[in-house]
Amino acid sequence: MFESNSPRIGYVVKRYPRYSETFIVNEILAHERAGLDLEIFSLRPPCDTHFQASISQVRAPVTYLDEAVKMADLWTAVGRIASKRPEVGLLLAQFDREDPRDVYQALQLTRMIRDRGITHLHAHFATSATSVARMAALMAGVPYTFTAHAKDIFHESVDRDDLTRKLRDAAGVVTVSEFNLRFLRQHYGAHADRVTRIYNGLDLDAFAFSDPADRKPIIAAVGRLVEKKGFEDLIDACDLLAAEGLDFECHIAGGGELEHALRERIATKRLGSFVKMLGPLPMPEVIRLMRSASVFAAPCVVGRDGNRDGLPTV
Repeated sequence: MFESNSPRIGYVVKRYPRYSETFIVNEILAHERAGLDLEIFSLRPPCDTHFQASISQVRAPVTYLDEAVKMADLWTAVGRIASKRPEVGLLLAQFDREDPRDVYQALQLTRMIRDRGITHLHAHFATSATSVARMAALMAGVPYTFTAHAKDIFHESVDRDDLTRKLRDAAGVVTVSEFNLRFLRQHYGAHADRVTRIYNGLDLDAFAFSDPADRKPIIAAVGRLVEKKGFEDLIDACDLLAAEGLDFECHIAGGGELEHALRERIATKRLGSFVKMLGPLPMPEVIRLMRSASVFAAPCVVGRDGNRDGLPTV
């Protein structure tokens, strides 16, 4: 996949860092331990108010691409790139269906690829990050790859033609489950031939097994409070357990757009003594929650908009 003896990899993400995307940080840290030279390019600044401690272990520098596109800036960026690569003008004609902001950021990234010796791009999520990586890679003459996760595959907003182009032009594609792999190959045919399944990994030293048989009757659940995570069903299941007179607690860790609705559901069903909403937790507290619980629940569902977890990731 890498043409250079000492590759320099540009990681392209929409926002960095993000509190919930520990799987991306884990991957970057694993690459750094393996000796890869990385630089991170983020399309947007972070919007979270706090971050996981593992972020501090990442050595790769982070560059935030300018997203305030003006026509004058766009044409200036085109001129800079075209002066060194005249064929860029022909490529730009192929990007007429792309978001102008993505095109502008791709032009910035193209210049940085040349200036900083980037030999390969890898993007996470097959949405705007891969759009920018694909265009920049084509203009700079380097290969790109991307990881497709869930919303970028299944959501009703996914543009099939756009994803087809990304699959077609990529040097390789990663997805996180066998379900995703089958779905992509079924719906995108030969364009998905280079898709490889690589599961999200965990440091098992931090999640060492111990027998839960003697723990308190606590159900642990972790995830963003969005429809596809299925926490409404979990609360309804707790209602059934409470109706049977069982002694238990359910602890839900995470934040998101459905927090108010879920709290109302708990109150309506009078489950306040059974179901506890813990809010977002840092990794050490998530580990403590896991070790205290006798049951872990990941009640994922298919959302009304088609969104789902390709691999229940928490």
